[in-house]
Amino acid sequence: MKCRFCNHDAIYTDGLCRACHEKYHLHDAKIMSQEERDGFCGQTINEDGSVHEEKGRTSYEQTATGPGIHLYSRGLSWRAKLALGFILFCVAAVIIGILGLIVQGIPFLAALLALYILYTILKAVVRHWRS
Repeated sequence: MKCRFCNHDAIYTDGLCRACHEKYHLHDAKIMSQEERDGFCGQTINEDGSVHEEKGRTSYEQTATGPGIHLYSRGLSWRAKLALGFILFCVAAVIIGILGLIVQGIPFLAALLALYILYTILKAVVRHWRS
């Protein structure tokens, strides 16, 4: 029996010679360990059959450690990135505005608190004198 690719003698049941068999099965899908998957850049096939293309990670993603918010936007279109940036800008503006109102309102609230304390003290003194 001859190899179906190179016409050498086929020694495997799939009709391939040794060289073609090794070359053909070199490209078969293999199950990777967790360490191999973490460092792999390329196309992977999930168990459900979906294909995932992993591009090289940026240096920021590789060095980002510790708690915090990490936004990975490499798969988004420019419109989605623009919308996300606008939403983040609006949220930051609202937070800064609220903090500004609180900072400006602190003296007013302190004055109201001082007046309330003075009122309760005077009320207690007047009740004490009447009795």
